[in-house]
Amino acid sequence: MSKSIMSKALMSISILLSASLVAQEVTITWDASLQPGQIESFIQGDTTSAGEQANSVYILEKGKIYLQKTEINLRKRHTKITIKGQEVTGDEVPATIQPHPLEDGTSGFTGWPNGNFQMQGRHAELHLENLILNGAMVDQSGCLGSVVTAREDHQKISFENVVTTHYVTFVGSTFGRWTDFHFNNSVATGFTNGPGGQFFGGLMWGGGSWMGTYDTLIVSNSTVQGVLGEGVVIHDQVGYGMINQCTFANITMGALFYRGQNNMQVKNNLFVNMRSHGMSTYDVSGWSTHHPGGHGVMSVLRDFTPPDSAQIANDHIFSMTDRNIHYFNNVATVTNELRDGLELYHTWSWDVSSISIDTTTTPPETTTTVTTVHDTMMAPEKMWMWMDDSTQLTLDQGVNFTATDNHWFEDPADLGFNLDPGYINAQINRTWDFRDDLQGNTAPFDGVWWQYEADGLHTSFQWPMHLDLSYDPTSAAATANEDGQAVGDPRWMGAYLNTDKGSNLPKEFTLKQNYPNPFNPTTDISFSLDKTSEINLTIFNLLGQKVRVLANGTKNAGYHTMTWNGQDDMGKAVSAGVYLYQLTNGKQTVTKKMALMK
Repeated sequence: MSKSIMSKALMSISILLSASLVAQEVTITWDASLQPGQIESFIQGDTTSAGEQANSVYILEKGKIYLQKTEINLRKRHTKITIKGQEVTGDEVPATIQPHPLEDGTSGFTGWPNGNFQMQGRHAELHLENLILNGAMVDQSGCLGSVVTAREDHQKISFENVVTTHYVTFVGSTFGRWTDFHFNNSVATGFTNGPGGQFFGGLMWGGGSWMGTYDTLIVSNSTVQGVLGEGVVIHDQVGYGMINQCTFANITMGALFYRGQNNMQVKNNLFVNMRSHGMSTYDVSGWSTHHPGGHGVMSVLRDFTPPDSAQIANDHIFSMTDRNIHYFNNVATVTNELRDGLELYHTWSWDVSSISIDTTTTPPETTTTVTTVHDTMMAPEKMWMWMDDSTQLTLDQGVNFTATDNHWFEDPADLGFNLDPGYINAQINRTWDFRDDLQGNTAPFDGVWWQYEADGLHTSFQWPMHLDLSYDPTSAAATANEDGQAVGDPRWMGAYLNTDKGSNLPKEFTLKQNYPNPFNPTTDISFSLDKTSEINLTIFNLLGQKVRVLANGTKNAGYHTMTWNGQDDMGKAVSAGVYLYQLTNGKQTVTKKMALMK
């Protein structure tokens, strides 16, 4: 009897899986007569008579630039769309989405931060794949503030094989609760910020305080370069977070905001030129952006005020006795360009004017006072280090914060980093224009068109990418990750072989056991692909009924991780019990079991 039931269940799974491989997709054929504004008109007009989204997957043509005049809104509850470009080979250019001004020359993108996408509906999902997202207006009249903003609860945002460039502030941010954010096999580069903006920006901001909260935050096999601000901001905590096998380079502040980070794993990453703003006496006494002892690459705040009842009601909950923060198998260094560019400046000053008005006189008397403010860079050993004293104190507290097998390269030659120094040199010059009077007021730093572009063009993105964040394959970093492979984004080291371990790409199609298992409320499902494939990853109950499709489409060769939050495709929490999850590429199929606890 039990064999018959299992046979029927597996048959049902096979039938359901075949059906799920037929995606509701449509190609948005690039049409010069409809540009600009074609992409948002097509997607937002593609609805049923009931007002639901008619299709779920929108394919963009490779080599084409889809000009966008206003944001795409995901307003309805449970709206789920995927926008992906056609696969490219060789020097073919991926599909690009780029903003275009309205007919009167103004921007049609509204709200703050303005961006390509605004997510308004609860349980909405946006998946972006195989794209270049260029935030620069085609007429060089400005840049978008961000790619996407989550504004409601239980929303999910994912990037897969995407390049983002020329955004002022964020790639993504959340003002809702329980946001899922995944940035995998992707590149974020060339953040512009505005005049005087030096500390506010990054890949993703949220995790409590005045912004929203994360359910899951996963950044894997990716690169974040050229941020004016923090790489990733988790103000208090994330439900589950992991930054794995990534390269962070040229970040004015930290790779992670030092204040929060609770429930984060940070492993197998390469950090080059963190704290590229440097650290000065005024940063401590004036801006309060640094502590007297300086900040390390790994920096965790030892003490901060726990939440009050109002914050707890908004899901801003964290434990100071169980931080659950783990750093391991990371490598960090600072290039000579950054050291020389900041350490050579010892003392500087600027005048600050303040105005006071005496209203006791008739007429009121106005007095202008000019004060000279002096500044000095902190000692090099305070600016460039792996771990600061506050972080060491946190480690010593025994609050479930661990750090193992991390490496600081005092001599950058030990890494042999290959990134064009033009990127950090442009950032250093901008930093000094800011530092001399705390303003960006000298061209080109009084606007957003200051970044280093190897081809000299700001409104386009050079393809193939001029970026090269590879390093010497004989460096100790090439065997420093937890598997004895290279740390950092694998794309940069894919051409190199480790004679003991083989290439950095997987050798086979595999599906790993989910972790944790049993789980509540979320679990990670990891798999590897030895070649780019059309795959489907679906969760079923024991009756063979489909519960949730976690992935359905093209994935690049490499390592991938998807998170399941215990909800079905409608966003409804499922009951406790045993579930099956199945991965197929059309030729091979692997099924495993997992248990959800309540």
